[in-house]
Amino acid sequence: MLYDALPTAAGKTSSLRRHKRHYAYLCVFATLVVHVQSKLAEIQLQLCTPALTVVEPEEQTPRMYLRVGPLGGEGMGSVLQHFKQSIVLSQVLDSSLHFGWNEIYNANAESQTLNVTKACRVQDFIPHEDRDAVVRGWCAGEDSAIARLDDVKTRMADCTGILDTEVDELTQDLNGCIMPWVRSRLIPPRSSSPFAPPSLPYSSNPSRPMSVGIHIRWGDTAPLRGTDISTHDFYGSMNFPDIARILADLRAFSSNPLEITIAMEEADRAVIALLNLEAGEYTLLDSPQTQALDDLRVLSRSDVLLLGESSYGVLTHLLAPPGLTIVKGGGLGKFRNTSGFGRHVVYLDDYTSNFQPPTRSPHD
Repeated sequence: MLYDALPTAAGKTSSLRRHKRHYAYLCVFATLVVHVQSKLAEIQLQLCTPALTVVEPEEQTPRMYLRVGPLGGEGMGSVLQHFKQSIVLSQVLDSSLHFGWNEIYNANAESQTLNVTKACRVQDFIPHEDRDAVVRGWCAGEDSAIARLDDVKTRMADCTGILDTEVDELTQDLNGCIMPWVRSRLIPPRSSSPFAPPSLPYSSNPSRPMSVGIHIRWGDTAPLRGTDISTHDFYGSMNFPDIARILADLRAFSSNPLEITIAMEEADRAVIALLNLEAGEYTLLDSPQTQALDDLRVLSRSDVLLLGESSYGVLTHLLAPPGLTIVKGGGLGKFRNTSGFGRHVVYLDDYTSNFQPPTRSPHD
């Protein structure tokens, strides 16, 4: 049996215990040596290897581009003519354009404070007399203008904030160049606003009523009150006989009644009556100035817009969803290169009753 093999003599037992203790001490000592050697190797590795710091990438907010100074009390469309160059330059300089005087065009922009650690003034890099030509050249894709602004961008790379003190701009065209910026600022998210564009264009859902938007410019009709304007040739609105003709064409085309929206500041019902619309056949937009952006967004949602070459009409078109904009005029170039994002521009001179817009546009 196993216990018969164990020693019974006291001397032998004591000797065996001493050997076991020595063996245990050796094991502990060896373990300590290995541990110390491991630590020394670890310390040596740390001393010989440079420390590496891992920095998680952060989302950088574009530096602020502040357009300084008020531009008067003009309407939303007209005031846009005074800072289109600022829009272009802010995009070229990878910055976010803000205004200290106009909350409407700050819509959808992330709130920012100007970092003045090294604030730079655009005018110190692009003289006033060169500004218009350079911006126009950049929008037209001219190599010389692109190279010039690339150089300015390099020289302003370490500017923490940008100031633009221009006070003498009047740009009626270039709307195609700034169209993406305007849409990003003024079109509300579809998920959070009743004024967002429709989810499907009319061409994808022709069973619903077709919406038609009409803008009657206040400056076209107010000075002529008391006179017959039924056949008057307007400056910034489509003439009434042309509106009536196109509405008749659209009624013949659509299987449902039209949903007509008319925007007219200080609306004159006698003027609107010249369109021969029945009561309840249209919605009138004539809100106070504080709700002007809401009216603009409602009008812009129309499948078809009937416009003159007013600045407000152009702005409405720039926000519009896929559809058709029919324009009287064109001599000022306000609608040039603005067929995009599924929206097509047709000038009244080119309009025919059986006109069919192209299926795609350059910005689709």
